[in-house]
Amino acid sequence: MKHLSLLTTLTTVPLLLAACGQAQDESSTTLTTPENESSYVLIGGKSTFLKKTTDDSSKLDHGSEKCEIPAGAKVLLQSDPSIEGAHFLVNTKEMLPGCGFSKGYVFREHVSKSSAKILFTVNVSAFLDTIAYAEGTGDRYDYMYTHKVFYSYSGHPRQIQCSYGLCSDAAGRYQFLSTTWDAMRRKLGLTDFSPTSQDRAAVQLIKDVGCYNLVVNINGFETFSRAAYCVSGQWASFPGSPYGQPKRSSSHLYGKFSKFLERY
Repeated sequence: MKHLSLLTTLTTVPLLLAACGQAQDESSTTLTTPENESSYVLIGGKSTFLKKTTDDSSKLDHGSEKCEIPAGAKVLLQSDPSIEGAHFLVNTKEMLPGCGFSKGYVFREHVSKSSAKILFTVNVSAFLDTIAYAEGTGDRYDYMYTHKVFYSYSGHPRQIQCSYGLCSDAAGRYQFLSTTWDAMRRKLGLTDFSPTSQDRAAVQLIKDVGCYNLVVNINGFETFSRAAYCVSGQWASFPGSPYGQPKRSSSHLYGKFSKFLERY
């Protein structure tokens, strides 16, 4: 994970943090170095928000949909944060001051340190982000074809959507067809269509089509291009795809891949 610069000492507030703009009671704080942090923490590198969705914070209401976290604050979590594209999904140990929810999203670029476990190599993680960008889903794991939203991660939605003469039941961040998903689900023993399951299935699909080593060994435009063409039989938006959907060029996708690497 990418780390922003860290202060040598950080203020820890036992019941999470002080509300933005409130003075902290010095008797209830301790100073801790990054090496002595407890498990399951997320530290804001600059003022940010806990958000109920991944939507832009400017579109969300204070209290019910977003809650401010001051710069330098340490937020205790119930478990390690998970990575969902540009965000961490977190569940705070206790409610933030004035907040109506505990589970939500924090923009990763506003975090200086966390206990998140990266499941895949940096190249693989950035390549997954590139697939999602090319497929038009970005950080959304709940999109069907045509960007219609589904509301349960219990399983693949299996709903056919049509646009401009093309119909598909593709769904999720990596736009899995239900038939492809069923094969990955059986192979990996997946029990839901959650973001983590979708990530694992996408990586397995890359392996199954013989492209995994190409992705792991990307070290420039040429090696990226080989990996991109390799997966084009699975993702219609990649260069060389035999399908009739619009495609992205290798140079354009490589620029995005390079930017996504900075997340990790």
